Amino acid sequence: MATKEEQAIAAINAAEQMAIANIQLIRQMKTLIPKPFDQLTDAAIGTNVAGIQAVAGAERAIVRGTAKASRKASAYNKRFAKEYRKIKKAKPRSKHVSIMKQAHKAARRKK
Repeated sequence: MATKEEQAIAAINAAEQMAIANIQLIRQMKTLIPKPFDQLTDAAIGTNVAGIQAVAGAERAIVRGTAKASRKASAYNKRFAKEYRKIKKAKPRSKHVSIMKQAHKAARRKK
């Protein structure tokens, strides 16, 4: 009996193969497209195949648990964000730069 991880990876692999098979069908149907567009079609097909493989690889990494962990916001960054929202709400037409300066100043003061 396969584990859930193995089943998920098998499903990802099957979906990847099916998507690539669909791209191959498009490649075969390319004869219906006028000749000047051959280069564009080849580039699009190559890009799609690379995208499909990248997405499938990322999904496999997530299932295996080897995907990069997202980083946590620091305490300072949380204080800054709160101050920024507060200032932006109070003065919505102020320039972004001046709001940033005020928010950083206020965040440094509060600890």
